[in-house]
Amino acid sequence: MTELAIAVDLGGTNVRCSVIDARGRVLFDSRQSSAGSEGVDAVIRRIARMIDAAAEDQNLDSSVVVGVAAPGPLDAERGIVKFAPNLPGWDEVPLRDRLEELTGRRIVIGNDANAQALGEYYFGAAKDVDNLVYIALGTGLGGGVIAEGELIDGYAGLGGELGHTTINMNGPRCSCGSQGCVESYCSGWAIARDGRALAESGRSVVLKRLAVEREIGAKEVSEAAAAGDEEAAEVIRMAGYALGAALANYVNIFNPQMIVIGGGLAEIGEALLAPARQSMMRYALTDLTTGLEIRRSGLGVRTGLYGAAALVLHSDTL
Repeated sequence: MTELAIAVDLGGTNVRCSVIDARGRVLFDSRQSSAGSEGVDAVIRRIARMIDAAAEDQNLDSSVVVGVAAPGPLDAERGIVKFAPNLPGWDEVPLRDRLEELTGRRIVIGNDANAQALGEYYFGAAKDVDNLVYIALGTGLGGGVIAEGELIDGYAGLGGELGHTTINMNGPRCSCGSQGCVESYCSGWAIARDGRALAESGRSVVLKRLAVEREIGAKEVSEAAAAGDEEAAEVIRMAGYALGAALANYVNIFNPQMIVIGGGLAEIGEALLAPARQSMMRYALTDLTTGLEIRRSGLGVRTGLYGAAALVLHSDTL
């Protein structure tokens, strides 16, 4: 088994790069922005420089492979990001080939949420749990499924898009172009959208005041809710109920032993997760919830990095 990996986690806001060994030790860690208007190629070049910096810091030769957890539906075999809803312009991007060209290293690419499920399976809260659903709550909502110890990624490798499970056919438009996806209710951008509406209408005094100072995001909505603003608290509750309805679907389909919830939005805590559990228990088949554990990720912001490392460290083809 490979003993060392350079891991890259490309998100809608930041890109992180680490060196991780087979025991799960993080030997190097860096982060830069993935947002902005400079264009796709500029971000790819930034990632390549981060990989080079990690290799130089740890004195790694060119044989050390890079694992990349990338967003959106992608063709992992060809290393192409087909569509990234929360990264404008990332359509049919040959990320693997560009990074190999720029770094001179072998690059392995996987869907970010699928990779995160592997990270939890090999290094995190679900270590050796053979039937697992992982939910990544961040800018968007991603997910990954492990059944009988195998990642389920579908016929063309595009499976596991749990954030785009429809929970309301007449619901709001989603970033993917569809309608009523759970992501359109429970994600960083969806909560921010609802928070801005509260601020603009004046229904939330706290958010209206905050909007004068800075742009309203999910963090501001969560802070307003924690401060006692009932309108903001209702946004968080409704996001939780929507998440729970989607979780019930995953439970009914996959019958997992464990659901692990990670990502920055999970830091909202029980204000979001308590209504999610309540909603899940309402809609899931009772027999399928017996013995089911729901846990927060223990890997924190590094879940994607551990997943990217797992693409390399636990591959049968390298």
